[in-house]
Amino acid sequence: MATLHQQYIDFNSKIRLTDTRFSSLKTSRKDLRKKIRKWFRENKPDELKPKFGGQGSTEMDTTVNPIPVTDAAGKELLKYDLDDGVYFLEKDGEDNRQTVETWRDWLYSSVDGHTATPPLRHKACIRVIFSDGHHIDLPLYYKNGEIIELAHKDDGWLESDPKAFYDWFNDESKGKPQLKRIVRFLKAWKNFQENENANTFVASGFSLSILAVNNYKADDNDDMAFQKTITAIRDELKRDFKCLRPTTPAGEDVFDSYTNDMKDKFLARLDELAQACDDAQEEMNQRKASEFLRAQFGQRFPLGADEDETQKSNRLASAMGAATIRPIPYSR
Repeated sequence: MATLHQQYIDFNSKIRLTDTRFSSLKTSRKDLRKKIRKWFRENKPDELKPKFGGQGSTEMDTTVNPIPVTDAAGKELLKYDLDDGVYFLEKDGEDNRQTVETWRDWLYSSVDGHTATPPLRHKACIRVIFSDGHHIDLPLYYKNGEIIELAHKDDGWLESDPKAFYDWFNDESKGKPQLKRIVRFLKAWKNFQENENANTFVASGFSLSILAVNNYKADDNDDMAFQKTITAIRDELKRDFKCLRPTTPAGEDVFDSYTNDMKDKFLARLDELAQACDDAQEEMNQRKASEFLRAQFGQRFPLGADEDETQKSNRLASAMGAATIRPIPYSR
């Protein structure tokens, strides 16, 4: 049985969002916040002023470096992102909210022209796209007392608390760096699978994070932990295809809107991933074992040495023996 723990550790180093890109995201976020504040101050002086709160995978340290993609002009783009919540807080105990449409329009106007690409109006956020491909999503919230609601284009005001989610995840993963690595592995797998085939479907990073926490199987080796966790996720979804939100609105099935086709495609991808992990575990040769995983993760997953575990053990034992047998220096 080949042990690929070190390959997974090296893979994590490749896919974990670099400090440079994280710094770029923070700079973009800072500039956008400044622009939004200025716009509301100058154009809506008598209205509620926005507050801000980071959210999403950057607050959980599970963001991954994306696989570069090429646009129609041949330019290489890196589609990594950050979510920054825009909050309006009740004033004087009254419900001071504007309509969803009005606030979304104002938010759009406040960031329009910030980059060469016009902002996009998604159902749950306004997206600002930067020249290198990274983007910042700006979901809009109203906080009335302890209740936080998201402004959704189609569904109006929806109860939602993104901070509660990343607090939950960070509590669940506290002291478990392996769990965070597994979430990164899953997100990197999703990135590769969707890049390879536009017709494939893998659940959102949000859903994968919940599934990983609920089915995490710790092990001294990352390859074994990942295999056990993926198998547990796959088996759970085959029994009952659900992913329940752990925070507001607690108990909501995140998969409720999935069609049968989406469910089938996701389960098929999970089956293939689980099988690749099983095949890698059964293979004695490290290189051949790692090739099974490359088919799932892409070329970023490191290749192991072209040797089996017995050869590796003998080589390491010989090296250790040579290092420990040394002449004792003469001293008076």
